[in-house]
Amino acid sequence: MPKKKKGTNFVKRSIARSNNSRGLHNKISDQGTDAIANHKKNTKGSYYVQFTKSYNGVSERDVELKLKYAKDLLSDHLAVSTDFIVLKPKGKGTQTLTALDQVFYVKVGSITYGKLSIRVQRLWKGINLLFVYQQRQQAIKPVKKGAGSIQPYKKKTKSQIADQANKADRKRRDSGKA
Repeated sequence: MPKKKKGTNFVKRSIARSNNSRGLHNKISDQGTDAIANHKKNTKGSYYVQFTKSYNGVSERDVELKLKYAKDLLSDHLAVSTDFIVLKPKGKGTQTLTALDQVFYVKVGSITYGKLSIRVQRLWKGINLLFVYQQRQQAIKPVKKGAGSIQPYKKKTKSQIADQANKADRKRRDSGKA
């Protein structure tokens, strides 16, 4: 019967190697299982335009209801109920002479789906509303040349040509002796 080493706790070792080894409150880095959940909650990343919708000649009442219109547009695009969509403002917005621009993070629960920009433009003829939705996706990275990629054509040097000719001569001589 083999002797057990002193100070070794087999239960702790088996827990450390299980699926629950990483996570919250256990003094081990949460870069494992919780990393994906943290990434989904985070707002950093690359955003790509999914749709734009503009309304021309709207009333002041429509401007007041712009967030409800935004949630309706998002629920159609994301196929999620309007009750679950949360618009979290990114900042106060920027005011120009004729327009007010506001940006909102689109969240469903705690997961960040994208950004929504709303522009209210007040012109002489009427008021325009513009909605631009950008979905959060993985960044497009440039293609790297690997070892198997096609290399540009290079001319052979004189020494390479001579070496190749010598190899061919040697093969011819060796095959005749057999």
